Amino acid sequence: MPFTYDDVLKLKKYMDEKLSVYVHFHDSCGGQYFNLDEPNEEAKQALKDYFAKDDMKVIFSDDNMTFKVVER
Repeated sequence: MPFTYDDVLKLKKYMDEKLSVYVHFHDSCGGQYFNLDEPNEEAKQALKDYFAKDDMKVIFSDDNMTFKVVER
């Protein structure tokens, strides 16, 4: 599912208000993905909870900062 910029702005606002965490969004030929400035377990859980309500799953890379979101 491609994210619109409106979707991304809502996510950014949610994470900023909840944890003061900035989420970067990347939209390129290879697809869409996100990343955090640093590993943050609380942010990882908040992201999982945020997307779970829409039956989506967050998959983090080994660095625990870069992630993509997929449908379950």
